Amino acid sequence: MKTDDLIKAIAADTGMPRAPIGWVVWTGALIGIVATAALFFYLLPTRPDLEAAMTDWHFLMKWAFSFTLLGTAMALIVSLARPYRTSTSKVLLLLAAPLVLAIGVAAELIALPPSFWMPTMIGTNAVSCILYVPLLSGLPLAVMILALRKGAPARPALAGAVAGLVAAGIAASFYATHCQNDSPLFLAAWYILATAVVAGVGALLGALLLRW
Repeated sequence: MKTDDLIKAIAADTGMPRAPIGWVVWTGALIGIVATAALFFYLLPTRPDLEAAMTDWHFLMKWAFSFTLLGTAMALIVSLARPYRTSTSKVLLLLAAPLVLAIGVAAELIALPPSFWMPTMIGTNAVSCILYVPLLSGLPLAVMILALRKGAPARPALAGAVAGLVAAGIAASFYATHCQNDSPLFLAAWYILATAVVAGVGALLGALLLRW
């Protein structure tokens, strides 16, 4: 085969140029948000006192946690989608959401008598939280895994876990508008558990589907 023919064959095999992986991942997150919104409003109502709740720091703490989780996970996942090791300093970004939550928990423990700590943490709908946050995370997690398959993650399990954190951040942001338990203690117990479940599923999917 002549050199010119070989070049033409390679060019034909390559096909259309791929979109930058950062663009693919962010597009996937946007699709995940829209899909989660549609599923949320189909399954659940927003709480009747939402407007009043949005003036209370306890409710806003839920969004502070979920938005911080989503933002830091998105900042990290773009790096993880590429075929080189992500620095430890970038991974440490994931500590931001737990730190935000820890501040809220500390304020709650100071404000409440010790006898109220456990009842406040247990709340009134823990089972609903554990059920709906993973359920609402399903579509964005699937979309994020598909987006990551367009890249070449050097650490597939970690990339999948962070995809789970993105999905959980999206789901928790919507679910917060339905859940009437606003205590940071409740958030620390049940939202964290639900998020861990989604991250674990994401890690498993990443290990299975993102290897190359």
